Formats: sequence, C-alpha cells, structure tokens
Amino acid sequence: MTTPDELRARATELESRVPPVTAGPPTDDERMWLEKAAALRAEADTLDGAEQ
Repeated sequence: MTTPDELRARATELESRVPPVTAGPPTDDERMWLEKAAALRAEADTLDGAEQ
C-alpha cells in the first residue's frame, strides 16, 4: 500500500513537470498532470484521515 507521503511526493513530481503560468497556456498533458497531482493529494488526505 502506498503511504500518504509517497502519494504527496508523486504529486510534487507531477507538478514539477508543468512550466510556470507565464510560459503560456498549459497543454493537455500538463492539465492531466495537474489533475492527477490533485487526485493524489486528495487520496493522501483521505488516507491521513483514515489513520487517525
């Protein structure tokens, strides 16, 4: 099972692939990475809540 810290680390790695907003509008891939990162963070938060 993946830990919340591992999920957050993966989310950070995905977010690091996306250039700054000043670089122009995000591509479809970049939007997908940000959506996946948000989902990973939400899953980590859910797991944190379940452990307490």
